[in-house]
Amino acid sequence: MLPKTKRLTTKSVDLVMEKGRMTHSPLFVIRSISTQETSRFSVSVPKKVAKTAVERNKIRRQVYSGIKKIEHSIKSGLSGMIVVKAGAQKLSFESLISEIKSTFVKSGFLK
Repeated sequence: MLPKTKRLTTKSVDLVMEKGRMTHSPLFVIRSISTQETSRFSVSVPKKVAKTAVERNKIRRQVYSGIKKIEHSIKSGLSGMIVVKAGAQKLSFESLISEIKSTFVKSGFLK
């Protein structure tokens, strides 16, 4: 799990969802904006993806852990909202990390 200082606040999530540019991948939709702060992220798993809260929380924790593993190579000054699409719950943790990495490259988050 990312520390609270690396996660978006509710106010920031609203701003990112309203004004952020969108990047699509087979398993994620990322909305991002540039900020003057450190990079922060938030993850959302809709009920369409996983019906129970236990499943949604597991997927969310895995995505946060994946972000934490690659955070040393993430550019500073970015805020991103990651919305998980259906199919992510079927992936192994390693393939989820590689998918996060490729999506971050596509969206310009990595150095």
